[in-house]
Order: sequence, then structure tokens, then C-alpha cells
Amino acid sequence: MDKKIIVLPFDKMIEKFVPISPKLVEPVERFAALDLSPVAVRPESAMYKPLMDALNHEWLLERYVVRATPHKSDSNVASAEKIDGGLYPPGYVPEEKDRTDWGTMEIGIECKTEKVSHDPVQELQANLQPVAVERRRVLGQIMSYAALVFDNQHRTHQFSLILFGTMARLARWDRAGVIFSEAFDYVKDPTNIARFLWRYVRMTPEQQGHDTTATKVQPNSLEHNLVLERAKNPLMIGGHKVGEHARREFAKSTRDARWFWKLKVFDGKKAREFLVGRPHFIAYGLAGRGTKGFVAIDVNNPQGPLVYLKDVWRVAHPRMRREGDILAHLRGGPDDTPVPDIPTLICHGDVGDQITRSKEIWKEQNPDASEDKCPLKTHRHYRLVMKEVGLPISEFQNGCELVYLILMAIRAHKGAYEKGVLHRDISAGNVLISIVETVSPQGEYSMSRAVLLADWELSKFVNDEDSGPRQPGRTGTWQFASAAALADLSKKIDVADEMESFFHLLLYLSIRYLPHNIDNVGKFVEEYFDGHMMSKANLEYYGGYVKANMMLVGRICYPKKDLRFLDRPPPPKPEPPVPSVASASSSKGKDTEYLGNSHRINKIFGTMLTWLSALYRLNEERLASSQGTRPEPTSSREPTENAIWKCLDASQKARMSDIMASILPASAKRNRPTEESSGGEAYRGSEVPWIRPDERKSLEELAAKLSSHDEVLRLFAVHLYEQRAPGEADWDPEDKVPDQLPPDYRPGDERSTYRSTLRTSQVPSGGAAVRSDGEPQRKKLCTDPLRSDSRPTRSRARG
Repeated sequence: MDKKIIVLPFDKMIEKFVPISPKLVEPVERFAALDLSPVAVRPESAMYKPLMDALNHEWLLERYVVRATPHKSDSNVASAEKIDGGLYPPGYVPEEKDRTDWGTMEIGIECKTEKVSHDPVQELQANLQPVAVERRRVLGQIMSYAALVFDNQHRTHQFSLILFGTMARLARWDRAGVIFSEAFDYVKDPTNIARFLWRYVRMTPEQQGHDTTATKVQPNSLEHNLVLERAKNPLMIGGHKVGEHARREFAKSTRDARWFWKLKVFDGKKAREFLVGRPHFIAYGLAGRGTKGFVAIDVNNPQGPLVYLKDVWRVAHPRMRREGDILAHLRGGPDDTPVPDIPTLICHGDVGDQITRSKEIWKEQNPDASEDKCPLKTHRHYRLVMKEVGLPISEFQNGCELVYLILMAIRAHKGAYEKGVLHRDISAGNVLISIVETVSPQGEYSMSRAVLLADWELSKFVNDEDSGPRQPGRTGTWQFASAAALADLSKKIDVADEMESFFHLLLYLSIRYLPHNIDNVGKFVEEYFDGHMMSKANLEYYGGYVKANMMLVGRICYPKKDLRFLDRPPPPKPEPPVPSVASASSSKGKDTEYLGNSHRINKIFGTMLTWLSALYRLNEERLASSQGTRPEPTSSREPTENAIWKCLDASQKARMSDIMASILPASAKRNRPTEESSGGEAYRGSEVPWIRPDERKSLEELAAKLSSHDEVLRLFAVHLYEQRAPGEADWDPEDKVPDQLPPDYRPGDERSTYRSTLRTSQVPSGGAAVRSDGEPQRKKLCTDPLRSDSRPTRSRARG
């Protein structure tokens, strides 16, 4: 919760956020008579029963109940986390003793025994962040509990109560940050806890933090039966099943769901309604956009195609346009040429006046601070409905199709840029596979796989007159952001940064799903994609050394060998024999690396690394210190247009032919990437020498290629078509291997729980990222930008 903590006096906090009806009179004398002294005992488990006994009175809570739930996790939620206790509304008290229920809990209550070391706020620190390890752990713990409430309820905000020793704090959470009350001694003065609870149970649902535009579908109603019917029965058009990938995901979202929901989308003055089950995707994080994705039924067209509904807390800034407005601009009017391969807008709108208030309080406490000094943002609740329900990019069929899909995404990026919009958030969750199905009037069915470049919320108009940042922090997704953006908080994102993000995306997918010579994929992903450093000077996080250095030298060398993609996986290593003195001495130096044939994708990486190295050498000229040799050139070969056809479907082949005709005319085919820009065999980069005067022009020409969509498109297209070299495998329709990232992968530090203000990197906002493995969409403490059950650590910020 970096720089997103605010502390208010208890009285001011409760008057501002826990109002009382003017018709009610508080029983102040009964508040003061409440005895909470038996609660402040050791061990922690001894606190639960006295707390329930003290609070469960009808005069105080009416029909609400405080229930201790420290031992059993919620059976409806994949997370094993459980909280010490909670306040539950009438009719929703957990039936099973001691079991947490994140879906109905009104207020989370956490008990600790130490009044100093268990305080989650350190008020002597300038940013109120705890420094002591135990305090940080407690803060991370209650943050994860608040996130689970947001994940499992439709909420605008929520409250929680933490007791530590004889002290306590009230907390109010919204998508901008957290407001804590000043610590108070609840044993000496029980009035604060009693006053808060008495008021809370008498507030309206809106005041309690419930989103009243989300309503439960009543069991056995017509809408309830419609949801069950659409989950079970395929959509038939012309005698053919269509949209089955969307129906399967919708069925998973309704399976074992406690409730179905009706969500309102306010498109102008009218409200449209959509029926949903569980979110198939939840972006991990507490402060931020809090994106949830749903496959939905349009109530206006109940038997029509399923659609994708995105529920998000967008940044409310006058210079940040709503995503739906951006999509409408990119689609254009009837006389405009629409940008290809982007989501199709159905409707969108802000959700009433639901807005976060943490920034408002910060500004009241800092009246003389300028806007750019405020570390918090104002978020407004927003819903967006789109036609396409997509597949995650990880569902690519083979390496050839992966390159094709990235190429098409770059083409969509180019189309948007030509309409004056820069995407600024290329990631694994925002490049999806679109299933395009048609049924002709004659009843002939066809299906093809295209790309969908989604999530345009962080995009920016190129000609924005005010070039300054629209919000604090960085733009983009941490794992795929350029090394330059991760190194500089003020970096203005440009086309070269975006092309580098496409490079990182291609590398990320390839290292997970294509054969290569790296043994420890988890360690590579942690150091290259999740790597970070924190500055002690300003407590800001910056990109790790590994990615930055590899961009500079133009090599992916890990740990002591150049990364090389292969035509087939290396054979499993045999179990080492029991060594003897003789065998140990005779076997030295005989461990050889499996070489195999070089994969076609190596040449794309090699070329782009050469361009990236040129760019970073120019940027880091004064810092470069080591010497090396120039990349060795490779021979030139004429392209062929027959090598990839066995890997693509008919529609993909037709689109590739159009691209080849548009970006590779006959003259361009002859002027293919030069020997200098090809990079030779993959990753044959160099150490970083000082730039000599005679090579400066060459480096500038290479670096400039990253600012040209056409140059990058040409690179991808040429290497898709190019005839294979000796010792190099051709495009293989069966070169994809099972995921090589360990299923329990997580970075080896505390980021997954503590730095939860940093957003997810896999938000599939232009269409649902549908998993095909049949597993439920769950979340773990990991930073996998593709898995819908992940909790990535860093992501979006600057606008």
C-alpha cells in the first residue's frame, strides 16, 4: 500500500464515513458501559470468545452477528485464507462454525496481541508505511483480507477492524487506498468500537459500501432459469454450434456459483442489464482498477451471442478518456476505415456516482500540495460491454501461429497509431486470440483464429498537447514494460517502447511454450520479467538488472549460455551414476549441451536484439564501459512463400498474403533485413563497447527501426516466409510444448502479499481470456501474467 495510507482522528473518520440518521439518537451511556477488557488477553485464540460475548447484543447490532472464524477457510473460494472474525448480516451468518465467508462478510475483524509490534501503521514514518518486519506482515495480512472481500462481493468500499493488544484501529478501504483511524485504547474507552458498529448496522447498503447496481437473481426466476439454459445449451445458427468457447466459460462461471447477478450498464441515459455468474477473471490488487471480467447474457438479446462485460474502477482524470470512447474513435464512423483486430463496443458507461474518496481526504490533509504531489488517484466505477469473448494468447497452436498473432497485433497497434492513439500497455493479457465464426446463407460454417488487441484504457492520444503525466507512477505492465520505462519514472512511452514490449511478450510466451536450452524457466522468468530493485533514496521500485543489461548488450545469456530455441525439446538428463574416485576424475569436461536444430524464431529475436542494443547503447553511451566484438553477419537467402502454410488456417494465410503485398512489395523483398541488422544466429550479441564515430550512424539507423511499425512488421513477415537455413528447422505445426513455468511459481520475496497496490498484468479487457484446461478460475500468490489464477505484483500506473 505504498504511499496510499491515510490516518484520521476517529471522530472525524466516523462523522465523515459512518453517518447517523437524524431520526436516531445514539445510546451513549450503553456505549460507555460496554466491557471489552476480557478481550485483551493472550494467546490470540483466547480473544475470540470474549469479543463475541461482548458485542453480540441486539441493542448494539440489531440482527447482525459477530462470528469468530479463525480455523476454516471459505469453501466457496480457492484461497485458503481465513480471518479471525467478522460481522455478518441477518440470514447470512456462516452455518458452519468457525468458517470464514468472504462472500457475505460485512466487516472483517482481526485480532493481534501486541499493541506496538502488531500495529499495521507506523505514524512516525513520513508515508505511514511500517518498517518493522512484523508490522509489515500484519499490514499485508489485512490487505489480503480486504482484497478477498472486494473479489467476492460487489463493493464500492468496505470497513475492517483490527485489535492489537489493548489498542485498535478502524480501516476504510476503497480502490484508491486505505484510511485508518488513529489508534485508540478500546479497553479504557469501548465507546469507539460500540459507536462504529451501532451506526454501521443502521446505515443504508450504499453507505455500507454495497454496489446496488448489482442485484442477485432470485432462484427459480425466469432469469435464473435463463442462465442455466444458456450455460447448458449451445447457440445454434444454421444447424451449427457457434460460440462454444464462450459458452464453456459461461458454464464454468455458473457452476457451483452461490448466486447469479444482474449488472446494470448505464449507456447514456438508459440502463442496460446483463446476467452473469462468477467472474472468470479477477485482477489481483487492492488499490487500483480492480478489474473483473464476466462472460454475460445481454437481457435485451437473451438468446443471442454471449458477450464480455468488463467491470473496472477507471482512473477519473480529465485527460484520461474512457476505454469505450477510445474504442469508438478507433472503430470510426461509417466513412472511416476501422482499426482491425480490436474489440467491438456494445455499450459502456460510468456506474452512477460511485467514486473513491481516499484522494479527497489526502487533499484535505495537504491543502497546499500541488496535484502532482498527491500519490493517490481518484477512481470511478465503470462498465464496458464488448462483442468478442477471446482466448488467452497462450492458446496459440504452434510457434508459427504465435509469430503470426504478434505480427497481427503490431498491425492493429499501427492502425491505432495512425489514428493518433498509442496503446501503452502491451501485455500477455491484452493480446488475445479471437475466434471468428461465420455461417453463410447456404449454411456453410467456417472458423478462423485472429488476434484481438484489447484493453485501451491506458492509451493516450499522440497529439495530446499536455505531454506531462496524467497520474503518478508508470504506464504499462511490469513484466512487459521496456527496460527504459522501468528505469525512469518520468519516461514518456513511445513506439520504440511498445515494440520492445512486443519483444518481451514474444519472449515470455516462447520461453514457456517452445523448446529451448534453458533449464530453470522459473528462475529466468523471475529475474528477467519480475526483476526489480528498490531505491532507498525515494523508496521507488525500478526494473531489474537482468532485463536492462540484456537489452544493452543485445544478448539473452542465462545463466552462462545464450538462450537458443530448438526444433524439439532436449532429451531428459539421465540420473547421475554413483560417482567413484576414478569416474569422477575421468568425467570432467564431458558434460555437453544438446544442440538440435535452431528454431526459426531465433532470427526474429536476434534481429530485434540488435536493434534494441543499438537503441540502448545510444541511450547509455556515457555509461558503457565494457568492450566486445560486433555481431557476426549471416548469409542472405531468398524468401519462399510455402514454408508456413502447414501451420496456419485458410483465413490466416489470406491475411498474411495481404500483409506481404502491402508491406513487402517486390523491391522490399529484395531489401530484406541487412546482414548488419539480422544479428546473425540468435543472440550473438556483444559486450557494450564505447561507440566509435564511424559506427554511430549505423547504430542510429538500427535504433530507428524500433520506431517504425513497418520495419518490425517486415521483420516478422520476412522470417515467417524465409527459406530455412542449413541446420535450421522449418516451421513445425507441432512445436509447442507443455507449459515450462512451474505451476507453483512465485517470485522469491514478499511482493505477492505486501506490494498489492501494484496491479495485475493479465487483464483481458477486450474479451474473456478463456482457459481450455477445464480448471476453475482461481488465484494464487504468483506473478504469472497468463494464468487467470495469478496475483501479479506490479503493473499499471502512469497515464
